[in-house]
This record gives sequence, C-alpha cells and structure tokens, in this order.
Amino acid sequence: MHERAKSILLALLLVFASGIGGCLTLPSEGTLVYVDHRTGNWWSGEGVMTEVSADQTQCKIAARNTALIVETKWVPCKYVHPRTPQTN
Repeated sequence: MHERAKSILLALLLVFASGIGGCLTLPSEGTLVYVDHRTGNWWSGEGVMTEVSADQTQCKIAARNTALIVETKWVPCKYVHPRTPQTN
C-alpha cells in the first residue's frame, strides 16, 4: 500500500509541476501551436505563433475566432504549446 501512495503522490506532483510551468521550451515564431483554453473562448484553440516578447512571458498568436476571422492576440506563453502537423 505504501508503494501505491508513493506512486500517486509522484503522479500528482508531476501534473502540478507541468501545470505551473507551461511548456518547457518555447516554440519558434511561425510554429503551429495549441493555445490553452485559459486564455479565453474567443478562438478555435489552434493557431500560429507570430512573435515572442523580449522577456519571453508573452506570445503573440494568430487564431480564428468563433466567426472564423483571424485575430492576433498577446497571451501568456505558458499557455502556448507546439503542435505537430498531421501526416496522412
């Protein structure tokens, strides 16, 4: 039982640490990204990162809003995650 509690505690610690830190490395400009829902519900969730602030805390992304019009917004970089294009 002690091993199971230790495993659960380790899993919770890893989830907590990844939630606070966001991405470990910032994607480069022009990268296809997913934007976390915590930035708002104005977007589709999929976008392109266009710029990173000098202090690397804010990322400028371009994503389609709910009316399918492309908008650019500054969001915290910890909510921006690189996505891998689908291959057929």
